Formats: sequence, C-alpha cells, structure tokens
Amino acid sequence: MIVSFVLVSLLPVLIVQTISYYISTEAMKKKIDDLVQVNLLQTSKNLDTSLRAYEDLLFQIFTNDEVIELVKEINDPRADLELSKRKLINLLSNYSYAKFGIRSVAIFTSNGTLICYDQQTGSPYQNLWTGISDLTRLPLYREAIQLPSGNVITPPARIDTINNKEQYGFHLARKLSDLNRPSLEGIGVAVITVYESVLAQAINLTDSRSHDERKVDNRNFLTDSRDRVVSSPDKQDIGKNISEIRGSSTISNMYLNEKSGLKIYNLIDQGELFREMHSMQRLSVYSGMAALLVSGVLIYYLSGSLTRSIRKVVRAMKVAQQGVLNVQVESGNRDEISAIAFGFNKMMNTVSELMTETKQAVEKQKEAEIRALEAQINPHFLYNTLDSINWIAIEKEEHQISQMLKGLAQILRYSVKDSNKWVTVKEELNWMNQYVFLQQHRFRSSFRCVVEHDERTLGFRIHKLLLQPFIENSIIHGFEGRRQGGVLRIAVKVVDESSFSIRIEDNGAGIDEVTLQRLNSGKALDHAGKGSGLGIQNVMERLRMYYGVRASCNISSEIGQGTRVTLVLPVVPEGGEAG
Repeated sequence: MIVSFVLVSLLPVLIVQTISYYISTEAMKKKIDDLVQVNLLQTSKNLDTSLRAYEDLLFQIFTNDEVIELVKEINDPRADLELSKRKLINLLSNYSYAKFGIRSVAIFTSNGTLICYDQQTGSPYQNLWTGISDLTRLPLYREAIQLPSGNVITPPARIDTINNKEQYGFHLARKLSDLNRPSLEGIGVAVITVYESVLAQAINLTDSRSHDERKVDNRNFLTDSRDRVVSSPDKQDIGKNISEIRGSSTISNMYLNEKSGLKIYNLIDQGELFREMHSMQRLSVYSGMAALLVSGVLIYYLSGSLTRSIRKVVRAMKVAQQGVLNVQVESGNRDEISAIAFGFNKMMNTVSELMTETKQAVEKQKEAEIRALEAQINPHFLYNTLDSINWIAIEKEEHQISQMLKGLAQILRYSVKDSNKWVTVKEELNWMNQYVFLQQHRFRSSFRCVVEHDERTLGFRIHKLLLQPFIENSIIHGFEGRRQGGVLRIAVKVVDESSFSIRIEDNGAGIDEVTLQRLNSGKALDHAGKGSGLGIQNVMERLRMYYGVRASCNISSEIGQGTRVTLVLPVVPEGGEAG
C-alpha cells in the first residue's frame, strides 16, 4: 500500500518536472540561439570593419604613384636598384606604422625582388620573407597576381617571432599595376602581414577574466573552411578542429564571414548556463522526497492495524495452500478485514468437510471397483445381461443409461475378443472415445478429453489396447481427487515417412521422480496394488516384442503439473505387417 502510494504520488511529480524542465530548457536554448546569431552578425560586421582598415591601407599603396614608379624601376635591370629599394623601403616603413598590429609591409616584384620593412627586425635584409628563394612561386603571389581586382586574405598561421609574444598572423595581398597602361599587367604584389590579435580584438576574443571566471565557457572562435581554428582565446587551441573543442554539452552557433571566408563560432557551456535551473530542480526533487517520506511515515503509522490484519489473513492462506485445511484466522476487530477473516474461516470449514466426504466416497468407490474386479464373470453372460438391462432402460426411456450400456458392451467386446490382434489407429481411437465417455460419466465430468490427429495416421496399424493403460492411469491416478478442470490430450501425428507419434498428456497430479525413473526403465514398482505400474510395464514389453528398437516410449512428469507419455511407433499401413 505504501509502495503504491509512493509510486502514484512520485511518478506524476517526476513527469511534470521532466516535461517542465525540457520545455523551459528548449525555450531558453532557442532564445540564446537567436541572441547569439544577432551577436555573431554584429561580430562579423566588426571583423569586416577591422579588415577594411587594412584593405584601405593596401589600396593606398596600390594607388601611390611613387610606389608604382619605384617598383617599375626595380623591375628594370638598367636602373639603380639600391637607390630605388631604399626609397621604397622608406615608404613601406611609413605604411607599417599606420595601423596597429602590422608585422611587416612587403612588395614582391614581378622579377622576384623582395622589398620589405619588418617592424620586428628593422632591417631590410632580415625579415619575415628572408630565405624564400623564389617569391613568385608562392601561392599568395600567384593568387593575387591572377586576381583582376580586389584583395587576397589568408587564414592566420604560425609566423616567425622575434622578441614578441605574437605567434600567429595573416596576410592581405593585392596586385600592383601601372594604371597609366591600359593592359593593367601586374608588376608586383603588395603584402601586409597582420598579427592574429587584430582579429581577436575585432571579434572580442581578448579574455582578461580570472581562472575561476573562465569556468563558464562563452567563447568565440575563428575557423577556416575546414573548421580548423585560426584564432582563439587560448592560443593552444589554434590549429585544432572545432569538434575537438566543442563538448557534448556545448551549445554551438556559427556565422560565415563572406569577406574573409572565415567562420565565426560561438560556444557556450550548457551545464554552466543551466546551473541555476538545475539547482532549482534539485531543490524541488528534495522537497518532494521529504514530503513523500513524511507522508509514508504517517501512512505506515495510521495503517498499521489494517496491515496487521491483512498479514494474518495472508499467513492463513499460505498455510491452507500447504494442505492444512483446519487453519483459522483470529480477529477481534470489527472492520472489513474481520469480515474477510470470518468468510475465510467459514470457507475453510466447508472445504474441510467436503474433502472428508470426497475421501470417503472415493474409498467406497475403490472398494466397489476392487470387488468388481474380483468377480470373474463369464463374458457371454455379461453381454446378455447388459443387453437385457439396455432394453429395460430403453423401455423406461432412460436413453443416457442405454447409451452408457452400449458403450460398456462395445468396450467389453473390443477388449475380450482377439485382444492381441492388429487394429487401425481409427479403431483404437473409436474404442478410446467409448472408454473416455464412460469414465467421464463415472467421474462426473471432472475432466475433458481433447483428441488431435493427422488424417494420414487413421489407416496406420497398431496392436489393440496399446493406449489403454496410459489413459487409465491419467484418469484414475492423474485426476484423483479433482472435481473439475482436468484435461486429457491425445495427439497422433506423423513424425516422418517411417514413423508416427502418439502423445497422451494430462494436467493431473504427476508422478514422483523415483517412480518415474522405474517406469521409464521398464521395471515394476516394489509395491503391488494400486499404482504398481504393471499395465505400463506390460505395454513396454509388448513394444519391445512387436517392434524392437524401432519403437520408443518416454514418460515425463512433474508433481502437481501433470504427466506426458510419448510413443513413437513405426508406420504399418493398413494391410501390412510390422516386419
């Protein structure tokens, strides 16, 4: 009762809380996703604004006539290269300090000459591009020189660092052309190298929080087209795939920046986001459990007397199940359970009386059967007497008695005449129907008989009365003491081309293991009289004599569950012999 109350009370609470938590969580996720998308859009605009400032600087170099003339002179082998280079480096140095975060400004001429001003080295001979033999073979140069107009932006990558904490940078490149010529053929490429921190500032990636504050993850990342991180609050994450950083409980949103081709990812730790909601949920669960505990204690205290009375009745029922029919339930209360106890006591008294009467009736019936077996009457005298009684029953219109007498006469004629001859399965089943019919009347329809047969087996031949001992044992011993509910099943089926099976099964009392072992071994029991197993032993001996190893008989049984006898016989067609 207490368990049922707890389940009925707890399950609705848990279901309501689960549904409420799910709905509120999904609603919060949707609102957060909408807000994050708006923020990512604004972040993408900030990134565009930041990149545009460096693109403007690149455009100034592109439109500077002095720069173009100097590049043309450097491409001309007849010019004074050193003087032109020095003038061009001075111009590039001015551009390098025009914006924050510029590492170097360089020009790759079409003849492979490098002119570069590197803020980290300050030397025209030692810079970021020193050591590259042919600058015109770089993918950056080729992509920019083939582009009719516009800029090339590369994803951030690791760069050589000299006395600077910056380890990553990206390049902006643009083709230089002589605007005075209609062909606009490229005479070189201008390249500005910018530190990755410029992108970090543009999308608010700088993180000055303490270690404890960073436990709540709400971070932005920049990735390339393959989702490889190129800018991150933690520089150790650069180069990793975003899937390596994104956990199973992370809310992820992405926005593509079309200008740079980079993706902006926002990752939020879902566990930290819903921490307060989880705390409220745990508080509700604890409060509910405390309320259920208090309710359970009150119910246990208030229903103590009721459950004690129920336990008394249950204990009495368990004792009755073990066969003790004189058990009684003592109850001094005046409640509904006392009425049940009174009815139980009355029922057990009635059952005990009926069992006593049934036992006496069975004993008298067995004594009558024994006396009848002891009387060896001449069969012809018995047939004539039964025939006379049958006519008297017909004259008095006792048709049921007449039918029983006819069945008994047929059974006697079938049993006595040529008791060892061959008969068909159909004839044996017909005799069996008459025998079971009489037994059902004898035992007041305490059992029913179900017959299943394959039409092909009706013409097969077996020895007469081969099944009678098993059927008799099922009825006499299996259903002993049973008033109703007994089921006797007989099934005849084809096993294969050379054999068929006959199964006799009941749901009666069953056979103990020792007796079952002796019956299966073909041995008679140690005691004579009822249940000696002589009839079954006789059948097994007949099987060995008629069929040898081609026939088998197996008996399986379980106390209180019933008995199953399975005969497997060789096929003997009608008109044939066992061989």
